Amino acid sequence: MSKSKPISQQRKSTQSFRNLTRILLMLMVAVHVVTWYTFGVHEVGSIGIEALFSGLSRGVINAGVIFWVLVFISAILLGRAFCGWLCWFGGYLEFIEWGIGDKLKIKIPRRILLYLGVLPFVSLALKVYSTLLAIWIEKGFPSVFTLRLADVEPWGGQQTGISILLTLILYGPVLLFVFSRRAWCRYLCPIGALLKIFSAAKIGSVRLVNNECIGCGKCNRACDFQIDVMGDLNAYGKVRSLDCIVCLKCTDACPTDSIAFSLRRHDASLPADAGIRAERSTLKRRKISAFDAAITVIWVGVSLYFFLSGARATSPQEMKVLMSVGLLIIVYGLVWVVWKTWNKLWGRTRKSV
Repeated sequence: MSKSKPISQQRKSTQSFRNLTRILLMLMVAVHVVTWYTFGVHEVGSIGIEALFSGLSRGVINAGVIFWVLVFISAILLGRAFCGWLCWFGGYLEFIEWGIGDKLKIKIPRRILLYLGVLPFVSLALKVYSTLLAIWIEKGFPSVFTLRLADVEPWGGQQTGISILLTLILYGPVLLFVFSRRAWCRYLCPIGALLKIFSAAKIGSVRLVNNECIGCGKCNRACDFQIDVMGDLNAYGKVRSLDCIVCLKCTDACPTDSIAFSLRRHDASLPADAGIRAERSTLKRRKISAFDAAITVIWVGVSLYFFLSGARATSPQEMKVLMSVGLLIIVYGLVWVVWKTWNKLWGRTRKSV
């Protein structure tokens, strides 16, 4: 019987393979763009989410429609594995986090803002309405769908050089310093919200596969999305959180190999002492503050105002980039200042009484 690899070696091989899949996808996209615009090969068009909405709104089955249907099917089977293994922008964010947090040793905040989890669904609803439902309401649902893979060109969006630079800076290092790791994926990405809907019925999950868990909490600490892995395992025998992107960092970190990705349920449970530690961890994470509730309410209110007033539709692409991330950072800063000022004044008042 061959011995299993050491935990450190397993972690390295799994994460290296995960990084490789995203690099390969980025190279495929780059080759696609070059062959389209340089060599005039127009057989397959864009696979972006905008191509999906554009095709569905006009009754065209393009490359984007086919690609995202396959992604949605994968979400039902494997959860949000696309986000963890194929999303090129998620790979960019992890590269930034690796460079800043791991190599430069710059301290990254570790926050859990529970209410902000609603923001991606608001972004998704606005995007679906503006690019799909509004067109169906105005022109009617397409009576016939035609297959046209090259319907949308790969770089058919409205992005400019400045808007791309703003996106890379704001969505990467800036969000990282303010809201911690994978802030875009957790708090703003509409695609992530869409995949959460499909992955609610997922078959495969990170599951408890034996009874040897010691409740060390390494799985919780390894998760960039700050999921309560131990709490989910204790309550359900699997990671049920829709934030899970199946990156498998938690399984790599487990010293007893008690958790693994599986399509079937295992007859396993946490030992009593490990269950107690899991419950304590869960109670700490349930502390919801008015702080992030205020951020959420203000961000949603202002976003809806810009959308319903038509200001977003007439704004340049650079302003659209700032409307989501920039607005969130500004609102966070204002609420933080008010919160700190209130606590300071309230503290003085209590001391003087």
